[in-house]
Amino acid sequence: MYNINTCELMFAKQEKITRQVASLTKVMTAHVVFDLLAKFGLDWTKVMVNVLTSSTTPMLGGTSAQLLPGEKLCVKELMFAMMLPSGNDAA
Repeated sequence: MYNINTCELMFAKQEKITRQVASLTKVMTAHVVFDLLAKFGLDWTKVMVNVLTSSTTPMLGGTSAQLLPGEKLCVKELMFAMMLPSGNDAA
């Protein structure tokens, strides 16, 4: 926690530990998707996405929403799969 008036660090917990950026990447993916939906006036329940075989491979690593190759999901379902179980495959 920083004091905004003095820019002094007042409190921190494990601030020197290096962390993975996967969750930040998923948050940015969500942000970009929402921006595109708004820009083009698209409904996230009607835009459908086909899950690619390569999206479900174990090499992807990290957490998974257990998507199946060939599955067809709307953007809303993919966003929930990406953010709730933190599914890398949904991103």
